[in-house]
Amino acid sequence: MSGEIAKLRYLALPRWTAGSVFAIALIVGAALLAFPPAKVEKYLTIPAFALGTAFGIAAIVFAVWAASVEFSSGTLQRTLTAEPIRSRVLGAKLICVLVGTAIVGLGAAAASAGLSEIAASNAGVSLDNGDLAKQVFSQVPSGLAYAGVGFGFGLLTRSMGGGITLALALAFIADGIIGFIPGFENIGFGRLTHDVTSGLTGQGDTANGLGAALFGTVVWVAIVMVPGWLRFTRGDLK
Repeated sequence: MSGEIAKLRYLALPRWTAGSVFAIALIVGAALLAFPPAKVEKYLTIPAFALGTAFGIAAIVFAVWAASVEFSSGTLQRTLTAEPIRSRVLGAKLICVLVGTAIVGLGAAAASAGLSEIAASNAGVSLDNGDLAKQVFSQVPSGLAYAGVGFGFGLLTRSMGGGITLALALAFIADGIIGFIPGFENIGFGRLTHDVTSGLTGQGDTANGLGAALFGTVVWVAIVMVPGWLRFTRGDLK
């Protein structure tokens, strides 16, 4: 675990991905301050949409990197020499990915909500802080799900580019294909994560209840992660 934490502290990509999410929150907050929206709800929906998109993509990139970096850097054998039980190696990586993603997501959501509140106050608009908090903090669970599938695809492909491509395709493209299959139009990964977010905010159209959407999201993450996990723990590694 200490080795994985050290990677997060000293390697560049975790800092860049976290910084990009906070930068988006700052830019959106500055834009709301400089160009006050005409509709009050924009102070809620614009930060939530920007944060959800930036955080989801950053979570995928970070998780794929965490799963595949040792394949590309050639340090895997050294890691397995120090800890030969492969499931422990993966468990430490996954915990660091999920905890790191959650910390960044919660911090960026707090920053986004604060900046939106400042922009609204400057424009003389009164916001319901409960609704604002729901809109921005509800993006965090979906980001964790994106990290999960990113980690799974990183293990499966053992490639930064391949893992990111497949994870982004599942998150943002695959629902358009799955939707053509009768009976499957409401159980795509993107649909389910959307329903999780909408269920937490109590706003927006949903095809699944919150419980069903959470369960379906976990199932999708497992479908992606288990093959890569088994390949890592049972296959030959170079």
